[in-house]
Amino acid sequence: GTPEQVAALNARNEELGKLDAKVLEIITKKPADAKEQQAAIRERQQELRAQTPDRPGAYRCFEDSAEAPPTYLLLSGRASNPGPLMQPRVPAVLVGNALRGVPAQPQFPLPTAKSTLRRLTLARWNASDANPLTARVIVNRVWQHHFGTGLVATPSDFGQMGARPTHPELLDWLAHWFTHDANWSLKKLHRLIVTSETYRQANSSPHAPREAGISRSEMTTMADPENRLLWHFPYRRLDVEAIRDSMLAAAGNLDRRMYGPAVKLPIPAAAIEAHTDKQGAWKAAGEPDINRRTVYAFVKRTLLVPMLETLDFCDTTSSTDRRAITSIAPQALTLFNGDFTSRQAEVFAQRLEREAGEDPQRQIDLAYRAALARPPTAEESAAMTAFLQREASVTDQHAALVQACRVLLNLNEFVYPN
Repeated sequence: GTPEQVAALNARNEELGKLDAKVLEIITKKPADAKEQQAAIRERQQELRAQTPDRPGAYRCFEDSAEAPPTYLLLSGRASNPGPLMQPRVPAVLVGNALRGVPAQPQFPLPTAKSTLRRLTLARWNASDANPLTARVIVNRVWQHHFGTGLVATPSDFGQMGARPTHPELLDWLAHWFTHDANWSLKKLHRLIVTSETYRQANSSPHAPREAGISRSEMTTMADPENRLLWHFPYRRLDVEAIRDSMLAAAGNLDRRMYGPAVKLPIPAAAIEAHTDKQGAWKAAGEPDINRRTVYAFVKRTLLVPMLETLDFCDTTSSTDRRAITSIAPQALTLFNGDFTSRQAEVFAQRLEREAGEDPQRQIDLAYRAALARPPTAEESAAMTAFLQREASVTDQHAALVQACRVLLNLNEFVYPN
């Protein structure tokens, strides 16, 4: 802000501080009209805040002295038995090799008048060439995000007990490129990976030439069944947030508004009844709020939306380096018969009727383009036409279209990328 705005804000804060002290005095002395006095003060504080809005705030660490308190080695781990005085150092296992020109320890500078500079020194060392571990961990996490498994399969353990990198030269090259060429830009790192030949491979090679009755794809599968050498793109399901958002987008129901408070999604009555804390359930928001992207969903650690929990939502009780990936029967039941899928299939069918009219072929073409981002093949179009005719003979045309939309939202191609 301008100097005038800063001066006005400082003056306001000073008066607010005096008013807070006055409230504390009233609470301590408890006069007969304490409530009236406090109400008048609160009203004045609200006026001050309305006249001079707060600047954006943030939590931060700061040191109130240039002298750090002494830290001792605690003998036997007891605070009552201090040993020798400790100095700031980086654990020896993390430092570089001085013989290769890499500093063995960061040089902690002398403190200034306001700070010891210890945090700043450690932060600079973490992002320096003397500590390549930081860049390696970051690029490995980004690689894991795109491929499901990192070049190091234990993303939180690069030590002796962790897994060995499958492509150590690639890991080092990516770490060096990320810090020097990309200047620590995650956006550039994502772009490099997703435009690579490795990322753009198919899931399999069904048309590979056959040798001695065995295809090249089958031979590679036998030699590398876990795909550690990345001879094809790994077959993996979308996260539940992406699945839910994709259903909303295909149905034309996705609310793309950004920012704002969390949205409380509906929880089926049966799930609340089966939960031990029935009073902990919340009142669901209405439309269009419940159609917002899943990143805005309200999350309570002890009560998760059943659809999110069934489809491997993140662990809300502890930090993990990756999500658990499961394939269980309730997932198929949730995606096919769940309340959310049923609702989106209905809205999807209404969209097709509204935008494609009553022509089944136009409806089928639009449905495939909306759900799978491609037109149907001749075989798929014929199969879907026959399906609609068969279902319509039992129910009606709209109900048949709803069932067709439900089928499309449950295709492997819908929930598995590439």
